[in-house]
Amino acid sequence: MMKKDRALGVYLVCVAAIIALVAAILYKNVMYRYQPVYYFLIGAIVLGVVAFLLAKAVPLLAGLIPVINAALMACAAVWGASLMVNQIGYVVAGLDGMDTIQGFIVFAVLCVVGMLLNIIAAFMPAAKAE
Repeated sequence: MMKKDRALGVYLVCVAAIIALVAAILYKNVMYRYQPVYYFLIGAIVLGVVAFLLAKAVPLLAGLIPVINAALMACAAVWGASLMVNQIGYVVAGLDGMDTIQGFIVFAVLCVVGMLLNIIAAFMPAAKAE
């Protein structure tokens, strides 16, 4: 039996899980919040930890987790934006200041970065043979 070690893909998933944690914390600064967004982010965090733990034992399963995490992070960004559409329109029209959507912009950027890291990790192996 070959001994396996974690590969770069699993570490990218862990970085994306940390980004999801930061995004969940910063989502409290968004003006209008939607509760399921927290569930998406918590799911991405938990699956990131599961991918790290399963990488040595079941690398095939750990290699599928980034695909799910990318979808969770995309859902968090899109569903988080659904309540902010009117506020973004107010800022574009000049009725409100940019500071009203600044927290949302930071949150959305973190979600997109986490999603991209998971997409990149999906194309990398979860474990490598020593």
